[in-house]
Amino acid sequence: MNTKHQDIILSICIPTYNRTVWFKRALKSILLNSYLNNQNLQIIISDDSCSDECRYITQKSLQNKNVSYQYIYNQPRLGMAANWNNAIQQASGKYILILHDDDFLFEDAINQIIKTIKKQEDNYSVLLFGVSVVNEQEHIIKKQIFNREFYLPPQLALKKLLSNSSFVRFPAIVIKHTAFKEIGYFNTVIGEVADLDMWIRLFSKFGVFCVPINTCAYTIHKGALTTNMFNERVIKQLLSLFSKVEKSKLLSAKIIERSKSDFFHQFILAGTYRSIKQKKFIEARRIMTLFRNDLKKEISFTLKWFWLFILFKIILFI
Repeated sequence: MNTKHQDIILSICIPTYNRTVWFKRALKSILLNSYLNNQNLQIIISDDSCSDECRYITQKSLQNKNVSYQYIYNQPRLGMAANWNNAIQQASGKYILILHDDDFLFEDAINQIIKTIKKQEDNYSVLLFGVSVVNEQEHIIKKQIFNREFYLPPQLALKKLLSNSSFVRFPAIVIKHTAFKEIGYFNTVIGEVADLDMWIRLFSKFGVFCVPINTCAYTIHKGALTTNMFNERVIKQLLSLFSKVEKSKLLSAKIIERSKSDFFHQFILAGTYRSIKQKKFIEARRIMTLFRNDLKKEISFTLKWFWLFILFKIILFI
């Protein structure tokens, strides 16, 4: 379908890598949306897979649909953040939604997102919607939904982001295309924290407009990128990001110290809980050891997480 670039309000970018089953579900979730026949929508697929099986899935799913789309097969593969960037750079929409291949949209999501964009009339560069966290069987583990519509200016947005390690989940954030031209694309050399680095830059510049509508599902599964986040390397990368914020003077040292403590306690305890729930007790003990070494010197004691911390130590015989 040929659509004039100026008509496209929302580009849904799907960076994919060797996960055809998940990819098929993500694509299907877009096709189930009632807004599909509108010229305001575009789908971009940037494929880093070893085979081009996703190409056939794309063609079969979209060739007879009334929707603008582009499929790019990357050879050689680009890598995680570069694949995200490639999808964004190919997009023509006024706003960008990055839908990872293992996540999916709810049935009325596109309609609600485009309605919100039109209603706000370009007032906000960053929109954050509600999200359901689901398991591999799509059973809801928890919901993150705002109870009202509100805007957080840069300082408050940054404080919220840095004190809540799960405040932003990828499919829930919608970003104005021009924002990337102002602050740059995802950092391709920073490692696994490329997403948080981007949210810090976006929130520092634009703040965030929070919308009380649940639009998507974020999937927790064994092959998810976040599963491999609980290690010393990532802890050092995260500490480096906090150090950069501290040097920027956007937040006071006191706020950063308190936020850092909340962020790391939530991050590590959430990883521990996930492993305990899966009965992976050796892995849970290993994750709990992340409170030692470099991190022990960096974060302060907090009563907020104390009892959960003690409970996990008892469960794991630490």
